Amino acid sequence: MKANLLAVFTLLVSITSLNVTAAPYQPYYPGGYPGYAPYQTRTSEPAAILKAGISKLTKFIKSGAAKDQARAMQFIQTQIAPYFDFEYMTRWAAGPAWRRMSPEQRATMQQQLTTSFLNTLAQKLTTYSDQPIRYFTPRGQGRDDVSVRAWIMQPTGIPTKLEFRFYKGKDGWKIFDVKAEGNSAVVYYRKQFREMLYNTNRPRRYN
Repeated sequence: MKANLLAVFTLLVSITSLNVTAAPYQPYYPGGYPGYAPYQTRTSEPAAILKAGISKLTKFIKSGAAKDQARAMQFIQTQIAPYFDFEYMTRWAAGPAWRRMSPEQRATMQQQLTTSFLNTLAQKLTTYSDQPIRYFTPRGQGRDDVSVRAWIMQPTGIPTKLEFRFYKGKDGWKIFDVKAEGNSAVVYYRKQFREMLYNTNRPRRYN
């Protein structure tokens, strides 16, 4: 299937399935927990944010500016990157190892993940060909954890299925993981991180 712009958010590569820990369990409070917001209110905002971001991205591509790699990268860094929380994404990718990392190591890992993610997106901008997009009702996985699914409808009739996972932090709702056909960007980077640790710690063989 021809690659398309939005699927590249997950860096469509071979990804080994790993379990990603769900948001912490939220106890039930009759009548709603402290700070409770109705379900539709909690989930509608991430959906609106996603639609706005994708609309902004597709308009830029249709303008023809995406063919200029320098302009494309500048647009992504200034207009698209703010939709993501790369620090939170990096923490999830690092897993338990994050707690043992120094501030410098965390900053380096975050910079590498961010650069890889945005560079790949910039390289693939021109592959989007104005396919219609279908959005689905968001799903709340926790008080501040919402997933929004979107299908990119292909001429073959087989859609590319995407899922954007948001969490609500101090700066509002941000994307911290994206899945394409069930393959997670966080899981991909977690696999890379584990392989890096394995290669670093593996004993050297001498002839």
